[in-house]
Amino acid sequence: MLRLIKILPILLLAGCSPRVATSFWRIGTPADSIRPGYAVLYEGQKMRHCYPITEWTDTPDKDTYHSLHHHGVAVESELMAYRIYFDKKQTIDVYCKRKPQLELAQSHWYPNDSLLAQGFGDDILRVSGTVGVGSVKYWNGKKQVHIEPVAERSQRIVSSKKDQATIEVAVKGWEIPKSQISNLQSQIVDMAVRYTLRAGHRDMRCDVSLSEPVEGLCTGVQAIPAKGGNDTITMILPNGVLLASWGTDWPVNDSAKYAKETVGLAVFIPKQFAGDIIQDKQNLLCLLKGTTPHFYLTACGATKENHPVATNATEWYAYLRRWAAKLQ
Repeated sequence: MLRLIKILPILLLAGCSPRVATSFWRIGTPADSIRPGYAVLYEGQKMRHCYPITEWTDTPDKDTYHSLHHHGVAVESELMAYRIYFDKKQTIDVYCKRKPQLELAQSHWYPNDSLLAQGFGDDILRVSGTVGVGSVKYWNGKKQVHIEPVAERSQRIVSSKKDQATIEVAVKGWEIPKSQISNLQSQIVDMAVRYTLRAGHRDMRCDVSLSEPVEGLCTGVQAIPAKGGNDTITMILPNGVLLASWGTDWPVNDSAKYAKETVGLAVFIPKQFAGDIIQDKQNLLCLLKGTTPHFYLTACGATKENHPVATNATEWYAYLRRWAAKLQ
């Protein structure tokens, strides 16, 4: 089994104790003020009446994406925060910290000008329709597609302790059409993906469980920018396959208020689960093989960090080689 490697020097420099936390908020109305934990939150100028939840299951005809503040369950360490969209994309998006600290309890993914002036981080990646960093997708033989159609979707906080937190994204009744890369007929599959983040880490472990094996399941990293970034690399290592990208893009469509961000992404797939590598215009992907359960690791870095692990693609890929070499 692979072991996550702690990366603590930046925390020690800042005198910060390693911690993790989760964030999961449902949008309600003023009448929800009687609920425990009720708060008024903001996304930009949008004021929302919200209350914390630990899980939610619904059918795909419901607009779960717009019914949640920051659009899905999130988990953070001092170095990085990840959220997973509650919709057919199930894409992982990334929030980077300038300095090592927990922030989502105050910023709720959308830091205001005051928090930004205090050195808070922010969303650093525009994922669009891509794989983002380490999202689970399906390769239909021609392109990566989202997880649909399904009978129901769910997200939940599995556990949240001081040093480790796990969140889960699951679907039931996923109807997978006959793959163009296999002889398998259409399948009806249940799938759950658990994401575990440990204190002092920027990397996150992803565990995939399926009710039956699926040929065509894939993960990977997006090119940056998503519409044609070209700095991606595949590293075939003794213990697995490392997919990585580096680039600069606006993190959101509002290019007037927000500056471009320079970001590095990575996914490490253990040797026993790594299949064919596929490159398209937007993504660098690896097909996942083997029986369930199987797992892989994601990582992210950005130049906006006060002490970045890399400031260019060469440094990022060198950092990743050292990181992956220690996984065992």
